[in-house]
Amino acid sequence: MIDEIHETPNVMDRLVANESEKIKEIASELKRLSPSVIVATGRGTSDNACIYGQYLFGSELSIPVALALGSLYTHYKRPPTLKNGVVIGISQSGETEDVCEILKQSIEQKTFTIGITNNLNSTMAKLLKENTIFMNAGKEESVAATKTFNASITTIAMLVYSMKEKPFDVKELKDIYDYIFKKEMEIESIAQRYTFAKDIIVLGTGFNYSIALESALKLKETCYISAQGLSSVDFVHGPMAILDPNIPVIIFAPDDSTLDLSLKVIEKIKNTGSHIFVLSDNDKALEKGDLSFKLKKTRKEFYPFEIVLFAQIFAYNLSISKGLNPDLPRFLSKISKV
Repeated sequence: MIDEIHETPNVMDRLVANESEKIKEIASELKRLSPSVIVATGRGTSDNACIYGQYLFGSELSIPVALALGSLYTHYKRPPTLKNGVVIGISQSGETEDVCEILKQSIEQKTFTIGITNNLNSTMAKLLKENTIFMNAGKEESVAATKTFNASITTIAMLVYSMKEKPFDVKELKDIYDYIFKKEMEIESIAQRYTFAKDIIVLGTGFNYSIALESALKLKETCYISAQGLSSVDFVHGPMAILDPNIPVIIFAPDDSTLDLSLKVIEKIKNTGSHIFVLSDNDKALEKGDLSFKLKKTRKEFYPFEIVLFAQIFAYNLSISKGLNPDLPRFLSKISKV
């Protein structure tokens, strides 16, 4: 797992080198179609990447993105009719059955359909042919997806930037990755403090809501912790009632337009007496944490790349601290078709 996390910068290099032209062609077609809505589909980690896409397409292009309801296609046989829409599917294996079924039915409706996968021999790639974007992540051995998630959100960012005819800043992302990798010993030390945690709440808002979900998923998979990823806003509308001194809270609070909201949520959590771990590049937010980690300042849509790399390294080290094998979680397999 840790080796695959470290491959992330090289995966990005291959993705940019090998898929930029394909992405430009697809972006050009998307601009021509001018869709009124995008429907995105994925499971697990890929679903969290779709949620990142909701925010990026919405904030940069004002295109709403809806998450597909797989059961409408597979069990109830009532797929939505998409007029002036586009469908995007994400699956690292390219074999998730309901994702492939959604893509198949979208093609039958003559809806422009795009796939993002790490397997060019997969069902997804065969369905979508030239509309397949290859993650270029190389084989991922660990059951918990890391570099393929990072490749998925990179692909989404490249697609949106291409539609805006805006250069994709590889150097800025590499600087972010270097910053986190240089802090691995600090992250290991932080992770060890949560060795005996049985429950953890992970909060994020805006772009980082998807990363709260993904971080919680990694903690469940690799550490067997009952981790809940939640919207920072939703958390104070009911779920906060579960807090007690034995349930630590991790909150992502970057210094962007969501900061004021994050500060209010941090204050509410502190008032409960619960332990709170703050990740931010804002000194005021960092001072409020019982534990804190300083982020590198970046643009709003790049914070997820930085925070998820932290979360992956954190989950790996916490798993090791618990005496577990993060590469082979119990009951799970690398490819889940269901």
